[in-house]
Amino acid sequence: MSERRRRYPALIALVTIGAIAAISFWALEMTRRSGNDAKDQTQRTQPDYFVENFDYVKIGADGNPKIRMRGAKLIHHPQDDSSTVLQPVVVSYSGQRQPMTLRSDRLIVNSDRSQLHFHDNVKLEKPEARGNDTLFVESQYLLALPNRDLVTTTKKATLTLGYSTLSGVGMIADNVHQTLSFQSEVKGSFTSTGNR
Repeated sequence: MSERRRRYPALIALVTIGAIAAISFWALEMTRRSGNDAKDQTQRTQPDYFVENFDYVKIGADGNPKIRMRGAKLIHHPQDDSSTVLQPVVVSYSGQRQPMTLRSDRLIVNSDRSQLHFHDNVKLEKPEARGNDTLFVESQYLLALPNRDLVTTTKKATLTLGYSTLSGVGMIADNVHQTLSFQSEVKGSFTSTGNR
């Protein structure tokens, strides 16, 4: 018995050292895994979620709709927190004026949703822009800045209002100040409403 009693302290020390080693290994492994998870999130290039056939409404402080966005598919990109929307239709409500509608084949929305980049077959429709006439704008690219109520493009844009047309490159349309300008290659055909 005395031989066994002498071995107990050595056995207890060995088990304690083994347990400490196992706990240390476990802690090291958990630290390594959590570091890789954080690293994977920042380096991830694949979308992390998508939504099909969605309808989103942003409500203003007054309780009324401010923006409504529909689309065939929304794809979220975690590396820059942007989203791509396929077949988007965006309706912007602005006080007492008729709502403005933008649609395209593809839309890229930045992380804070302050920039809407419409690509390919972009069409803007603004009812009652002049009397009962609806303003139509067509381009291959439009940048909408909803917080500033502004639409711009660096590409060619064609505007149609009644029987009048205006086209050019580098359009800036300010909905708040009701102004429109082009930077270059401006062409137009104007027909007064009395000469239809």
